[in-house]
Amino acid sequence: MEAIIIIAVIVIGIWAYGRKKRSDFASEFNIVFPVGKFKLKKRGQPVAVNEFTLVYPHWEYAKADGTKDARRSSNSLIGGDSTLSVGAWEVRCPNPVHLYSLITELRSKGTDISLIPQEQTKMNQGSVMSQARHATSLAELIQTFYGKPDLFSHFCADLCRQQGYEVTEYQEPGFDFTAELGGVEGLVACACLNVHSNVGLPAVRKLVDANVLAGTQELMYMTTGGYSSQAIALGQRERVHLIDGTQLIGMVQQAWGGSASSEGIPYTEYTLTTEELMQGYPADARIVP
Repeated sequence: MEAIIIIAVIVIGIWAYGRKKRSDFASEFNIVFPVGKFKLKKRGQPVAVNEFTLVYPHWEYAKADGTKDARRSSNSLIGGDSTLSVGAWEVRCPNPVHLYSLITELRSKGTDISLIPQEQTKMNQGSVMSQARHATSLAELIQTFYGKPDLFSHFCADLCRQQGYEVTEYQEPGFDFTAELGGVEGLVACACLNVHSNVGLPAVRKLVDANVLAGTQELMYMTTGGYSSQAIALGQRERVHLIDGTQLIGMVQQAWGGSASSEGIPYTEYTLTTEELMQGYPADARIVP
């Protein structure tokens, strides 16, 4: 019985010590500490740069796509600790999603933490999107998205959201996303072209054909260029809303003002979503964190 009491006292002491470190950390950085299994250690000196590493579990024996090799009788997930160095603290957590929640909380309170490559990519994209939102001419908009068709599609989706549409982004042959307004759903296709280039009949035909399976009530094509006479004729026949470059830049300036912004990219622009974070897990081991 005495041994049990001693063990209980030790366990409670370890738990209380861990709670105190969490409290000290939260107080120092003015945050609410998120849920999760964290190990905190305070060093003598603060680090020069606040940075973190996300470590995901992987199968001991995996197939080429990272999923479990079922041919192995013994095969388990091998994990590791994701780490964060911030100030004089070192934080470790076996769940990368939980550690990222802490990082997001710290950033929301003004703590500067270096970006990992995945975030850097999102920030670069966010910078392009911000520049496009404040484009003052069609030529500037075209230059912003030159060679970036996927980003142009995301931009058009954001523009539709600004117009009040509920947008679902997923690309299929013939269209780039769906947009719904007032219970009416439509398919939307996008093309960033030079100002004197035209969307041709085949592109508009692909959009119309895609709707044979989708069965939506509306169709829209958005471009920085124009439309060929054949494409216009088909659009009129099939009731496709054809948005040309002049109309598009007008929509952009109406939505975002068209004035240059001196503000930096907010951390929310490059914050990874739960879906993006889960991509680090093997496809057959993605669970709700």
